[in-house]
Amino acid sequence: MSADEVSLPRIRRLAACLTDRDRLILRTLATHRLLTTHQITELAFTSAVTGRHRMQQLEEMQVVDRFRPRAERGSNPSQFVLAPASAAVVAADAGEDTRPAIRRARRDRELGLKSPHRLRHLLGVNGVHTALEAHARTHPDTAVERWLSEREMPEQGPYSHRARPDAVLTWRKNDMQATLAVEYDTGTERLTRLVEKTHGYAALLYLDPHAADGWEADELFGHERPVVLFVFASTRRETEARAALRRSPTTVPIATGVWTPGTSPAEPLWIPLNARPPRVRLAHLDAVVPTSAAPRPIETGTTHTSGRTRSAAPPAVDNWFEDDDEAEPW
Repeated sequence: MSADEVSLPRIRRLAACLTDRDRLILRTLATHRLLTTHQITELAFTSAVTGRHRMQQLEEMQVVDRFRPRAERGSNPSQFVLAPASAAVVAADAGEDTRPAIRRARRDRELGLKSPHRLRHLLGVNGVHTALEAHARTHPDTAVERWLSEREMPEQGPYSHRARPDAVLTWRKNDMQATLAVEYDTGTERLTRLVEKTHGYAALLYLDPHAADGWEADELFGHERPVVLFVFASTRRETEARAALRRSPTTVPIATGVWTPGTSPAEPLWIPLNARPPRVRLAHLDAVVPTSAAPRPIETGTTHTSGRTRSAAPPAVDNWFEDDDEAEPW
């Protein structure tokens, strides 16, 4: 048996031991790559003690692997990744080939050796999601209607001025709903890079007339026009970034806010780029962020709808996530 295979009897034995909650955790690890104990508690438990106890059991069952990455100062919390056998279970449950999932799980075991900046970025993005899931569990009028992690995103088109969100989120509160392209900022990127990202979104959404050779934004956002949401870790960084973004106007809808773990992203933390306080709730962003006229149709010789061409959907690929904090590949 090759290194990227797990025996069918092993998959069946493991699957028989898993609860529905276990499967939720494993599916999320498969798409998010790693989660801390706190994030897993937010995602699936109401008690931190219960969460820690169950994760210890899953580790002993070789369902998950635990590691504690090196820290620039102090210490990092324990973090979990899928074990190869449980990656095979997740793939089998979805009716997919188990071998690519096993290979991904083996690569993810090496995350503890990667740059602390990269890990901080990935955990930050994942933390936004788990915090929203925790909020929705205690607020029945809210829901994460969709969360698309970078690993789940389709391959991009060939044009150069492109954007790749850290995640795509659709968040609902009662009858208010916002679709968001999440850009999580750790504070290490140049401010000019943030500006460049907005130009990439203009190309992605076909607001740029030179972006006629792109791939379908519908693959990410459906028929919604998303708000690009910059999530910052400090007020100072947000203030500097907003000034830089205002100096380079764009037709892309943009909002910013400061979020830190332990708080709910659903709360009034967010403000449109060209607006003044008060800040608004996440679900209200789609209603308050100014938008320009609809994108112009682009003539490419193919069938199109307003602002978007219709072509064959590109294949899904498994990319190492891109933070741009560092240039070297993972």
